[in-house]
Amino acid sequence: MIYKTILIAAVILLGQLVAPSYGQSASEQALPGASPFEHGYTDVKFLDAYFGYPNQKIEVQPGDRNVPFTILFSNVGTEDIAGIRGLLSLPAGFTAATPLVEGLIEADNSQTATTGSSFALTFFVNLDKSIVIHDYAGTVKLTYNRVRENGVRDSFYDFNFKVPGKSVLNMNAVNPFIQPASNNQITVQVTDNGTAPLNNVDITINSSGSSIPASLQNVVIDQHHWNIGTVGAGLAKSFSFNAFVPQDSAGQSLHLPLTLTYFDSQGNQITDDRTVDLIVGPANSNFNVKLSTPSYIMMGVMQNLTLGLENLSTSKISNISITLTPSSSDLRILDDPRWFVEEVDPLTVSKLEIPVFADQNIANQAVNFDVNIQYTKDGSTVIEKQSFATYIRPVIDVSVYGIQVSEIAGQKMIIGNILNQGNIKGQFAIVTVDPMEGSTIKEATQYVGDIDIDAPTPFNIAIQSTTGGLSGDQKVLVTLTYKDTLLQPHTITQVDTVSFGAAAQPPDESSSQLQLVILVAIAAGIGGIVFKIKKKPREPLEKKVQEAA
Repeated sequence: MIYKTILIAAVILLGQLVAPSYGQSASEQALPGASPFEHGYTDVKFLDAYFGYPNQKIEVQPGDRNVPFTILFSNVGTEDIAGIRGLLSLPAGFTAATPLVEGLIEADNSQTATTGSSFALTFFVNLDKSIVIHDYAGTVKLTYNRVRENGVRDSFYDFNFKVPGKSVLNMNAVNPFIQPASNNQITVQVTDNGTAPLNNVDITINSSGSSIPASLQNVVIDQHHWNIGTVGAGLAKSFSFNAFVPQDSAGQSLHLPLTLTYFDSQGNQITDDRTVDLIVGPANSNFNVKLSTPSYIMMGVMQNLTLGLENLSTSKISNISITLTPSSSDLRILDDPRWFVEEVDPLTVSKLEIPVFADQNIANQAVNFDVNIQYTKDGSTVIEKQSFATYIRPVIDVSVYGIQVSEIAGQKMIIGNILNQGNIKGQFAIVTVDPMEGSTIKEATQYVGDIDIDAPTPFNIAIQSTTGGLSGDQKVLVTLTYKDTLLQPHTITQVDTVSFGAAAQPPDESSSQLQLVILVAIAAGIGGIVFKIKKKPREPLEKKVQEAA
């Protein structure tokens, strides 16, 4: 009996343990294939929040007022939405530029956001001076209604945004005072006086068109491009280059145009044009002899360096001895480096022609000369030590030849060749053909590119007529423009006569009529002969047989 009681108790206990797993309702059991994750479907998805307008982010810093703050959304629902309105809540230090609605910043969008499209709400806020450049958190409440549906829906979105700061660019020459007839090292400093960095700062000399002032035409700069990386907020970086300034620039102000490209703290690429001012000092007034020197000499050719000696005093100087010593052994004086001048009258100029040769190793460089001058003035011996610099420029010796007319694929072309007999190539060459003296061709241009030194560079320019046809000899003006290694422009023009062949002559009416009369007469004669042959009577066949027998 006791065993039976124990068995019944065990069965009841087992039933209590097993029954709950079978006692769940169908709704409580996971259906086959159901995802274990929750799916929260909404009509609108948050995309981004930043200072600026829907298509442009801007830099802001503490203390700015009435700045736009944009929040981007996307309509990911299945219906278009309208009546869009937003209420923005930001941390302390951010206030509304317009009256508050229950302590919140308000914005609305009067347009309809179609399904699958994005839309924006732009709020206007003030930034207190007490806030810092940092990341912040905010909340926006979005209300809207679905098209073809009654009622208003709302959604809440928490997001992060950043006060990026504002970059302020300044630049100037560290020492703007430079000397004439010298090779000067110039250092330019780029400073960020703002609260955000200048990223990837890239600087070039603006040498396009009229950007180069006339005062810089003979100034030679050994570099034209610099990348100084990132300039931090409140910090500065500098770059240096050498500039050769000729003697005739003494006492002038030079304005060097520069173009800067960088990225601000919002990732926008900014391009800014700035000018660095340089002041060229006066010529040395302590000397009685003023030197005048060439701005440059050519590389790889024997030539004369013209040295001018001007007597600035009111007394005659005589027994003048001049010694030149170049700073580079690759520039050689092809004669005795000591030169003599008998005398120079007051306030007059004497010139020396000194043969020199510049090796290709010093191409595109400035070379200094130390000059010792000894002379007699008013019975006393005077010694002056001066210096000057000159730039070594490679030779581009260009000519145009072989101008003629050719036909290529049925198109009339003016062809020719450009020959560079120098020692360095020309760049950015363009050939233009213009009509002259009643020519009927249209102006035409071809970009040629580089003019190499090892072979002629051909060009062929398609030509069209203003009257519909091209014939006979026509006079044209051929213009070649190119730039040297300093990107200085050069132009060569020449007048040529090209022949398009003789024009087709129209038929002569009197000649045509005469030919027609002759043809008619010949045809009439042939017709008469044929007629007589047909009219002649035939002899009987029997008579011909008898005569033959």
